[in-house]
Amino acid sequence: MSTASNALAYFPYTPRLHQEKAVNLAVEAFSSKTVGLLSADCGIGKTIAVLSGYLASRANDTSSRLFALTRTHSQSKVFESELEVLRSVDSNLAATTMVSRVHVCPIRHEMESLSSTGFMRACAGMIRTGQCNHYWNLYKKGSSEGGRVTIREEAHREIEDLLDSGVVTRERAEERAEELGYCPYEIMKLCAKKSRVIIGPYSYIFQPRVREALLGSMGIPLHDVDLLIDEAHNLSSHVLDAETSKLSNDDLRWLRENSQLVVRETGMKWIREAIDFLWETMMLHLDSMNNKGERVLDKWDVAPRFLKEGDLDLLHDAGRPGMKDPENASLAETPLDRLIEFLYTAQKASRSDGWHVTIQIKKSWQEEGPKSTSSLMIQPLNAAGLTAPILRGARSAVLMSGTLRPLDHYARLLGVPGALSEDLSSPYPRGTRLVMIDKRINTRYKMRSPELWRELASRISSVLSSMPANKSALIAFPSYKMMAEIMSYSIDTGFRETIVETRGAQLDDVAEALTTGPHAMFCVFGGKFSEGIDLVKDGSSMIDLIIGVGIPFSPPTSYQRALQDWYNSKFGLDSGYYYSSVVPSIRQVAQLVGRLRRSPSDSGVVVLLDNRFLKHMLVFGDEIVSDVWLYEDVSEIREAITQFNEMRVG
Repeated sequence: MSTASNALAYFPYTPRLHQEKAVNLAVEAFSSKTVGLLSADCGIGKTIAVLSGYLASRANDTSSRLFALTRTHSQSKVFESELEVLRSVDSNLAATTMVSRVHVCPIRHEMESLSSTGFMRACAGMIRTGQCNHYWNLYKKGSSEGGRVTIREEAHREIEDLLDSGVVTRERAEERAEELGYCPYEIMKLCAKKSRVIIGPYSYIFQPRVREALLGSMGIPLHDVDLLIDEAHNLSSHVLDAETSKLSNDDLRWLRENSQLVVRETGMKWIREAIDFLWETMMLHLDSMNNKGERVLDKWDVAPRFLKEGDLDLLHDAGRPGMKDPENASLAETPLDRLIEFLYTAQKASRSDGWHVTIQIKKSWQEEGPKSTSSLMIQPLNAAGLTAPILRGARSAVLMSGTLRPLDHYARLLGVPGALSEDLSSPYPRGTRLVMIDKRINTRYKMRSPELWRELASRISSVLSSMPANKSALIAFPSYKMMAEIMSYSIDTGFRETIVETRGAQLDDVAEALTTGPHAMFCVFGGKFSEGIDLVKDGSSMIDLIIGVGIPFSPPTSYQRALQDWYNSKFGLDSGYYYSSVVPSIRQVAQLVGRLRRSPSDSGVVVLLDNRFLKHMLVFGDEIVSDVWLYEDVSEIREAITQFNEMRVG
């Protein structure tokens, strides 16, 4: 392992409190080719610490490749800015952000009516027939029949210049492409092949076909790749969601009506029997479900025994439109795509116990009135089975988050119980945050009533009116329904403009609104407002008040119960509820609380309106516990906030 001085060789700043520990963890994990878990509160600067630690550990291996994985494209901005700083230490450091082709295509508006799958097929067709000038301005074909496609010499020089001049972001790739008439996606792909650091979403590594396509196009195996996974507390839920397969009654109806076309396109006669088999499964159970709820099925209800494994594998791997792009590998937007994906997942489920199969009925409102949609669903339970082979199969991996605690929980959940770990508390000054917990309010389902909603609205008003409207406030709820119920009563926002999160809310519009003055932002835990938007201006938080209404426990679905039983069987009796419900729920609240302070000068108040928080303080960590003030009456809210503000002004 590197010495402490070598560990900081690429670190561009004077280390903050605890920051050197983060660098050392990264150096140790990458140097020893193992897995490291880093929980580092906001303000520590974990991104620059881990990136510089990576460079220090690989100082003698400049051909090494690091994939920095984020949950969303917007989170890649932090990596881009920190890598730009690191280029001042290592001017040869090349880095590229990868973005899906459909998001950057300069002629995508000509294909607006198509789905993503349709877009990719149209794109592949235009390239194949020579109609896409943006692609062929970059490449040329050899003179022999079926000649090999190579990059043009002038395009090669542009790629080298782009890499030499800075981190290749989406914006820079699009700007250069517009100047030269190139395809922005192809620019990013070519730059990524020559980059030491590639930034992209989780799916690029954790979805098998996407990973194979991406690494195959770059000519590198997984065991030569280092991984850096941001917001790693989301990883287990992401891989479970990504492996879930769903087939609706509309899909099956279309497949039955077009069965001859499906057989002709696939060349598999048995596929008609598979469609009929799944249709009969759905109809049989719908007849007895009275058009509501869900029912747990046996895995053999969705896995026809007559399937030919070799044929299904062939269908699963074929039919993707050319170019070996990562996004092509995961598209499943036609009924036939979804059928093949569903049957493939059903086959995997039939070979193990770590899957949950249901038929579900959901109601929605449309212009013509209410509509019920039924679906067959196969969901995995074993996140560790999906993550551990990747984390162990890579050369090394560091997973980091501001809320990756308890660390032993995530180590077991991800299948890396022996991982190196470091839990670093906030570097911000003590006394700059007040966390108030209501001892009387309880929002569990049995306690809910109009009286409770009225009381909660009153308490929210008291908090908002007691806190001066110097900055904006975030008020989070477990669900849109609860938010609507409580907001049906009058709420005094204390001279703040009101913004209410909706499922279709545009984050750019919200961010722009916040710059005009203080707002009261009503949102849901884990939603766009609470986690999807960066509430920072000039390095400081734009909020100084957070109100958490209730605890966002997952609904008691059959899948949630199955997940709980799975954890009980793996980690011991009575651990299932803790792993499946308590930790994920409290983590969402901790994520929200972490948004209050983004610089040493930030301070503010957090109010948690549910006495059940007191049972789970250990999950929050000592840092939050030390700031807690318990209260019961509304008068205590006003008194505590007044005292806190007087103290911080003084």
